[in-house]
Amino acid sequence: MNKKSILAISENKDTLKSLRGELKDEYEVITFNNFLDGLDMLRESDFDILLLDENLSWFTFTEAVRKLRGIGKDIIIIALINEETEEVLEDLKKAQIYHCVIKPIELRKVNRVIIPALNNLELLKEKRELEKKLSDTEESEEIIGQNSKIKELKQVIEKVADSDLTVLITGENGVGKELVAKEIYKKSYRRKKNFIIINCASIAPTLIESELFGYEKGAYPGANMTRKGIIEEADGGTLFLDQIGAMDLKTQAKLLRVIEYGELRRVGSNRTIKVDVRFIAATNENLEESVKRGTFRKDLYHRITAFPIEVPALRERKEDIPLLANYFLNKIVSDLHKDMVVISGEAMKYLIEYSYPGNIRELKNIIERMVILSNDKVIGVENLPLEIKMKSDTLENKTITGIGPLKDILEKDIYDLAEVERVVIANALQKTRWNKQETAKLLGIGRTTLYEKIRKYDLDRRGIAKGE
Repeated sequence: MNKKSILAISENKDTLKSLRGELKDEYEVITFNNFLDGLDMLRESDFDILLLDENLSWFTFTEAVRKLRGIGKDIIIIALINEETEEVLEDLKKAQIYHCVIKPIELRKVNRVIIPALNNLELLKEKRELEKKLSDTEESEEIIGQNSKIKELKQVIEKVADSDLTVLITGENGVGKELVAKEIYKKSYRRKKNFIIINCASIAPTLIESELFGYEKGAYPGANMTRKGIIEEADGGTLFLDQIGAMDLKTQAKLLRVIEYGELRRVGSNRTIKVDVRFIAATNENLEESVKRGTFRKDLYHRITAFPIEVPALRERKEDIPLLANYFLNKIVSDLHKDMVVISGEAMKYLIEYSYPGNIRELKNIIERMVILSNDKVIGVENLPLEIKMKSDTLENKTITGIGPLKDILEKDIYDLAEVERVVIANALQKTRWNKQETAKLLGIGRTTLYEKIRKYDLDRRGIAKGE
């Protein structure tokens, strides 16, 4: 097995000698007694772990880490300290250093930190890959995803953005209909003018007409002054009518006139006002059914469905969940001023399996809750909300890669112990992502025994690939 590589930097030669003596049997250790020389070495070569002594002549931990991060390599930094004083711990926290070890250096003491750190390094690399995908293809507040339906959605937005067509965006609650509307606006020639949002379901039916069209002084009791409506405020720009299905029939009729002729009358006025507004509507209802029930005007329905856009549910684009989860994680950690955290591979599998009735909005809320409740650098399965753990596949319903449904084996009248053992080992390999050391630990057997079982049951990767 290849030894993991460690770069150690300390200005104390006795510390470096002790490090080499303690770690040489298990790790490849390269040492430097000058920080800048060690920095040059890191630029040229890849290391898994950096052991950084606190006794640096010209740099605090925060300053040193800033220079190290500037190289742009994934490396876990572990501090070597003399004692845990408040000042040192504050510097470690500010520098976002992974962990610390109190000198003198002992292999047992260092391994207690390094072994979980190496596991976290793999998670960090996966996280960086997701961040790279985001930075390469997305900008802040854009629609995030690489699923074919999302790519198609983006293409449709590009085509319709610079026209003045009225657009109807449909989709379940929480899929991001407002974000689609904003994208259309940002890519249109109207982007320098107003973008106004109104949720038709949040305004009482008796008030929505005056909110949209405005009113003249004395139009009704309490109308003590003339007021512009939202449509006039949006003149030259774009008006997003969310939950348009909640609008009453009288207001629908007036809205149709504005869309068709670009003119309106305030409540209590006979004067026609010309407006130039681009309308985007959204709904999670079936408006065709509303037309049949008589709660939505047929002529308005045909007018706003000239260019329909459907936003897919999150369960239809599961491959985008890691991207979205990582996007929300970074944003929430930054907003809450918390230390960097990553989501474990096992927790991510649960997140991908879940069906998300609340769609992207629910995923964001879940990530936020996990970040707030977790005190660790890795968000694990234990931090997942109960509803996700309860709704993931139970053992009986589980399908083992390369073998098939476990239920089929458990329902047999007579168990074949060898077959059951094969299933358990395959499941453990799948769970640890083929990490044999972790698999052996999970099964409570030695690695030699595990290798024998893998050969015995033909569970090499090629065998499993065939089973898939």
